[in-house]
Amino acid sequence: MSVQLKLRSEELEWREIDDEIVALDLRTSNYLGVNGTGTAIWPELVAGTTRERLIERLCELFEVEAGVAAADVDAFVEAVRGQGLLAVT
Repeated sequence: MSVQLKLRSEELEWREIDDEIVALDLRTSNYLGVNGTGTAIWPELVAGTTRERLIERLCELFEVEAGVAAADVDAFVEAVRGQGLLAVT
């Protein structure tokens, strides 16, 4: 069974501006700027997804090998988790 990854919906505001995501954590008043890889997979995280789907998405968009995409996904998910932006399920 795959783990569901989803961004918190409460107290998190975000907008896409010039191919970059700008997010505001209303709990802490911290801003987060997301570009490149993160912007490509952000909508998937908003909707709720799996690690495998995020890897597929990067492979589709950037024509990279699955191993490279997996490393990028893991790093981004850990960064988002470290900021407390993932929903606890």
